[in-house]
Formats: sequence, structure tokens, C-alpha cells
Amino acid sequence: MASGKDIKRKIKSITSTRQITKAMELVATSKMKKAVDNAVKLRAYGYMSLNILSKLSKKHQNLHKFFQTREVENILLVLFTPDKGLCGGLNTNLYKKAIQTIEKLEKENPKAKIHYVASGKKGADFLHRTGKDVEFVYPAYTNNPTFTDIFPVSKEALKGFEEGKYDKVVVVFSDFVSTLVQKPVAKTLLPFSLDVFEEMLEELGSKFSEVVKPTEKEIDYKLEPSPKYIIDNIVPQLTEMQLYQAVLETTASEHSSRMVAMQNATGAADDLLEDLILTYNQARQASITAEIAEISAGSAVIN
Repeated sequence: MASGKDIKRKIKSITSTRQITKAMELVATSKMKKAVDNAVKLRAYGYMSLNILSKLSKKHQNLHKFFQTREVENILLVLFTPDKGLCGGLNTNLYKKAIQTIEKLEKENPKAKIHYVASGKKGADFLHRTGKDVEFVYPAYTNNPTFTDIFPVSKEALKGFEEGKYDKVVVVFSDFVSTLVQKPVAKTLLPFSLDVFEEMLEELGSKFSEVVKPTEKEIDYKLEPSPKYIIDNIVPQLTEMQLYQAVLETTASEHSSRMVAMQNATGAADDLLEDLILTYNQARQASITAEIAEISAGSAVIN
């Protein structure tokens, strides 16, 4: 059995660790509420913008490059991750999804070159470790991100596709399902088509149907002053909105995952402290009993 001093040192160390995990849990809880609210509030708009894009791509495919499918020679993969760890299995699950997506892209397009953009230090480090050449690294957007924050990433993805630098753009991010569940997903951002829309709905499950119920009848949009003018102005903005939604979902996932992880760590520290205190008391009681026995034995010898 360890000595009383060793046990007291362990108790002090675990108590300090528990204070840190508890503080991190409280911080993550406060950040999570705002992040989840932002992600959930934008889902209705995000769904409708996706729906509009799918309708426009079906009827006006030749009016914008974002709707035009071409031979895939260059693919851009954008990976959204946090900058920090201590958020459970969130980063590991994103890494696994990124590897699965890369393998799928390589299988479907064996002659294509994959380019990488990372938003978040953890994602950039992972891509470097796996031997990928990351062309651009941006910080993670985890502190109340705004729409303008994503402009550097969206400029590279959208302009690159429009100018022919990339023939396909894929985004890997963490979809916030609930406080306990965060699902890593891969979404084809460009080129946009009805098939991409249906694939996205299948990947994300029934989340959007709970937010906005799709209409039963077919909607025919009237575009004024001209279809080309409207599409040239609205399609890039709606596409940027899909990137922004991915950022908000990843942010909500990070804070909720970190809150749960720190909550579990604090609970484990409480259990360990309880066991150590019991062990310390037992050791202390045994020491006292031994001293009393020695005194009694000494007294008996004297008498």
C-alpha cells in the first residue's frame, strides 16, 4: 500500500486537474449554447438555399459554371476541424471520414489530383502526418464565426472552381446532431446538381426535414430581370452559405463534444478522489491502530 504522503500528493494533483476540467466544462457549456443556436437557426435558410440551388441547376444548367459537370482532373478537399483537442472523439472521427472520402475520390477519379485546404490546426496537422500537401491552412472558426470569416476559404473554393483550377470541391465537416452525437460528413459543394442535393440529404439523414418540410408540388421560379443576371448574383452567395453552415455545424459540434468530454473527465476525477480519500483514511487508520498497538505492547512489557 502506498504511504500516506504519496496518497495525499495524488489527491492534491487530481484535485487540481478536476478544477481545470470543471472550468473547461463551464466554458464549453457557455460557448456551446450560442454555437448550437447559430447552427440551428441557419438550418431552415440553409435547406431552402440548397433546394433553390437544386431547382436552378436542373432548369438552368448552362447559365452558371457551378452547375456544369466536367471531366475531373483536379479535386479540392476542404477539411474543417477545431484548432484544439480535448473534445472527445470529434477530431478522430473527422480524420477517419477524411481518409474514407479521399479513398473514395481516388477510386472514382484515379487520374485526378487532390488538393487540400485545412481550416483548423488539428486538421492541418493530420493531413501533414499522412503525407498530404496542404496548400492553404486557415484558423478554425470556433469563436462565434460570422459569414465574412469564411471568405478566404470560399474565395479559394468558388473562384478556383469557376476559373477551372478545380473540377470538383468536397467539404468534410462535423454535423451537429445533438449534444451527445456529432456526425462527420462529406458533402460535394461543386458542381451542384439535383443528385448532389439528394446525396446530401441522404448523408445528413432527416435533420433538415424536421426543420423545413419540402413542398409536395413542383415550384417554378420566375427570374427577373433575367435568369442569367439572377443566377450570376445569387448562386455564389447561396454556395457560400453552404460553407458557412458547415462552419457553424463544426463549431457547435466542437463545443458540445468538449463539454461532454470535460464533464466525463470531472466525473472520473470525482470517483478517483473518492477512492483515494477512502484509501488514505484506511492507511491513516491502520497507522493509528499500529501506534496504539505498539504503545499497548510497550506498556505491557513495563508492567
